Amino acid sequence: MKQKLGLCCALIHDPQLLILDEPTTGVDPLSRAQFWDLIDSIRQRQPEMSVLVATAYMEEAERFDWLVAMNAGEVLATGSADELKAHTASQTLEQAFIALLPEAQRLAHKEVIIPPRNADESEIAIEARGLTMRFGQFVAVDHVNFRIARGEIFGFLGSNGCGKSTTMKMLTGLLPASEGEAWLFGQPVDPRDIETRRRVGYMSQAFSLYSELTVRQNLELHARLFHIPDAEIPGRIAEMSQRFMLEEVEDTLPASLPLGIRQRLSLAVAVIHRPEMLILDEPTSGVDPVARDMFWQLMVDLARQDRVTIFISTHFMNEAERCDRISLMHAGKVLASDTPQALVEQRGSASLEEAFIAWLQEAADAAQPPDAQAAPVPAMEHKAESVAPRQAFSLQRLFSYSRREALELRRDPVRSTLALLGTVILMFIMGYGSVWTSKICGLRCSTATRPSAARAGRKISPAHATSSNSRRCKAIANWTEECATASWR
Repeated sequence: MKQKLGLCCALIHDPQLLILDEPTTGVDPLSRAQFWDLIDSIRQRQPEMSVLVATAYMEEAERFDWLVAMNAGEVLATGSADELKAHTASQTLEQAFIALLPEAQRLAHKEVIIPPRNADESEIAIEARGLTMRFGQFVAVDHVNFRIARGEIFGFLGSNGCGKSTTMKMLTGLLPASEGEAWLFGQPVDPRDIETRRRVGYMSQAFSLYSELTVRQNLELHARLFHIPDAEIPGRIAEMSQRFMLEEVEDTLPASLPLGIRQRLSLAVAVIHRPEMLILDEPTSGVDPVARDMFWQLMVDLARQDRVTIFISTHFMNEAERCDRISLMHAGKVLASDTPQALVEQRGSASLEEAFIAWLQEAADAAQPPDAQAAPVPAMEHKAESVAPRQAFSLQRLFSYSRREALELRRDPVRSTLALLGTVILMFIMGYGSVWTSKICGLRCSTATRPSAARAGRKISPAHATSSNSRRCKAIANWTEECATASWR
């Protein structure tokens, strides 16, 4: 919905050129399809309008008329999607992009291969039963159940706002569940259980990095936060820098790093304490295909070599296909959970993305009222109906506003406290400041007048001095009172 709102704001003045800078980053496939269908309908009504789009989704680029492939500020090639694939003898646009890269980068890139998992299915790392999260009347997560085996790569897919991030926060103890239970390595999730939390690494959507610290300092800080012994910290930092290819940027601030390197740094921070489970919340949003493959190779090594259980949410279908199992979530509920291939076969779809969209569309249609689609849409009348002018004063509107404010004050004790006590405190401060300033003025004015008169060799009568001081102090007092009144207002 935010993307649609942003699009409306960009189109409100009927531009001839529409520029979209990665408009669908972090958006689920169904919403992406709806967004581009909306763009296509707008282009049909305004064929003279040009659209310039920057995107990291290769499947989106397939639908564009003309493409410019860029890398490190340089244009690699231009042409249509079919022309680029034919030029590089590639089957997909992602393969074509990799083939267009400079030789050093192209040779360094390796296709991600997922070895079979050799683990005991009975050894459970994560289990959730009836996990529920409510925010007031809104149910963000509705009785979710799943089990994840040790060393498994488990994918979490779903529409935006369906409760994926909330579920992950409940598993890490960042949010207490409203209902249901969750276990990590057989122990109930408890935010106060530090030992269990140390066995978990968490990488959020917004990278948990300190912008004022260098790469090395970020690693050292998180090592100390996880109570790694001081003698082991230098070796652990060197290990993370070498494993995640951060050696050349150790003294660089994160803000000046490319997104792909920041992503690797965030992963290094999340695993510096060698956790047994890693929870990743959409870690590859907005990252190019090469950086995504490099990131996934690191995760596969963690899962298969170190037996780290990985729980990842993603909107990239090619990433979901690399998972051992995935769960599809919508409106707080898990729709299905199985291997990617099994889910595709269940829907009879040609790809996982088609199956995913079919699951979401079916769930969205089922959530609508029975007569929602059958209800006729009234045609817009060309003649506007006469609308009665809005009254300047309305008792009903006044009552509604008063009731809303009363409810907000009752729900928020801090606001009501500030509304009542804050006013009294400000009155005392302003009153005391005015009295104090007036007293000081009298002293300063009386002491400032006499020396000047003495230097001039003149005698000033007490009545004249008192009158002069009185005028000065009165002017300053009036100014102070005006300032206090303005501050009060």
